[in-house]
This record gives sequence, structure tokens and C-alpha cells, in this order.
Amino acid sequence: MPRPGDSIAIYGCGAVGLSAMMAAKIAGCSTIVAVEVHDSRLELAKELGATHVLNGKTVDVISEIKKITNGGTHYAVETTGVTPVVLQSVRALRALGTVAIVGATGEVTFNVQLDIMGEGKSVVGVVEGDAVPQLFIPKLISYYKEGKFPFDRLVGFYEFEQINQAFEDSKNGSVVKPILRIS
Repeated sequence: MPRPGDSIAIYGCGAVGLSAMMAAKIAGCSTIVAVEVHDSRLELAKELGATHVLNGKTVDVISEIKKITNGGTHYAVETTGVTPVVLQSVRALRALGTVAIVGATGEVTFNVQLDIMGEGKSVVGVVEGDAVPQLFIPKLISYYKEGKFPFDRLVGFYEFEQINQAFEDSKNGSVVKPILRIS
């Protein structure tokens, strides 16, 4: 669990990644790095608490994170499920760092000694936030009311007739979570 002053990288700025980023800000992480391939989502990440943003298509993510954090992040949240990104999330950790894998991920090959054991890193799987809904949801509502968790900034509403536009906006990253209204 991140503590004030820790560093974290969030891989993927969809609804889950941006929610994790807002949680990292609430937890007091001093360095919050957002990694994404859509510039529009990186802009939103900056507005929601990222201290640094990296476009994974244009930079060497591992190298940049190690520069920003002076050796790697304490924590990472991997939401993409994309094998090379999963590997980045592990390799950009500092010694004793932990990555939470929340994206539906297929087969990933690690060199256990070099990627994990040699520096005492941890890779954990997380399902549904590993939270107790009866406790967690009231906390989220409280954070929302305090302006700390503006999840409404992640959604866009579309009439059913705009379904193709909703898909296109989701694909190009201009909306994080499209919601269709069916009359």
C-alpha cells in the first residue's frame, strides 16, 4: 500500500488506471507517473494528479521512469494487459518494489532472477480492487464529495444513435468511458 512520499507508475490511463492514479494522489504519493499512448488521456492524467506523463509510443518508458524517480518506482499498477507493458511495469520498479497487475493479461515470460528475485520485487494480482465493497464504496463517495475523486471526468454520454461515435471516441482516446443512453 503506497504511503506519503512514495512513487508510483500507472500503466494505462483508462477508467481503472485513472482511478488508481486518483487513489495514489489521495494516498500522498509524491511522484505519480502516467504511461499511456493517447495524448488526450495523458492530458487528463495531468489534470487528475499525475506529476509526470509518458507516451509509451514515443519514449523509452523504463529509462524515463528510472530518471524521474532516481532508480525506479516503489509501486506500479498495470492496467493494460499488454505483455510488453507488463514487463515494463516490473522492470521500472526499484528494489523491493511492487506491481499490481489488474489488466486481464495473457502469457508473460519473466527471467525470475533478473526481473524479480535479484531485487526482491513483488508481482501481485488484484481482482476488483481487493476491496470490501461495503467499506470501500462509502469511502469513494466521500472522496468524490470532497472533490478528491472526480470519476465523472472519466465518462462521456452518448445517445444510442451515436454508438459509432462512442466507439470511435473510445478508440482514439478522446473519451475514457463512453456510456450509451437507451431511450
